[in-house]
Amino acid sequence: MAVGRILLLYVLPAALMIYALVDCVQDDEVERTSVPKLVWVVLIVLISPYVGPLAWLIVAKVAKPRQNKRPSRRQPTRPLAPDDDPEFLRHLADEQLRRDRKRDAEGGKTDG
Repeated sequence: MAVGRILLLYVLPAALMIYALVDCVQDDEVERTSVPKLVWVVLIVLISPYVGPLAWLIVAKVAKPRQNKRPSRRQPTRPLAPDDDPEFLRHLADEQLRRDRKRDAEGGKTDG
């Protein structure tokens, strides 16, 4: 019985607060709510151990749908590796085709 009380009174609120703080700090959406991020951090820490973190989690999940329509700042607009860039691969194929044609044309002149 005492272990359950300890968990309910100390461990659960601390874990909830830590989770909400980490989620708030790592949030990329600058204008998710009208309240600045620093105010949310203060609210999570200073308001009761359940109300602040739960308020953040509810607002964060309601204000941000699961599917983002605009790309986040972390996603590159272009492929990072050249072998993932279709334009670069097309350029390589064209260059190889030109070299092959030039080699065939030079080879045809020497054989003839």
